[in-house]
Amino acid sequence: MNWPVARGTIIRKFGENKNLRLRTVTINYGIDIRVSGDLTVKSVADGVVSAIEWLPGYGSVLIITHKDQFRTVYGHLGEISVREGATILQGETIGKIGESLEGNILHFEIWNDRDNQNPEVWLVKR
Repeated sequence: MNWPVARGTIIRKFGENKNLRLRTVTINYGIDIRVSGDLTVKSVADGVVSAIEWLPGYGSVLIITHKDQFRTVYGHLGEISVREGATILQGETIGKIGESLEGNILHFEIWNDRDNQNPEVWLVKR
């Protein structure tokens, strides 16, 4: 599966993330990708836009439903260029990443029905 952004670095991996300085553990249901330069976000596969919402901690979120009940979730969007119900093709632009306190970060999840998948397993190796 192609990446949702042209270039980026994963700064928070899927699953448990430990902060040794703060002595905390958080759970990440996807990955967080820091992006510089081109902030365009593209759909990783054909599908239908099933939801556009605003969620605390994730900002504007877009969910695309794909075949076999797979869904992809794109969070921290500053601009959204599609509407709910729209049919989307793989590689189609769906929006742009917004700016947060940490910079330009895309939160990206893959669900199989309601089971969170590790996106790093699905994405093309760089």
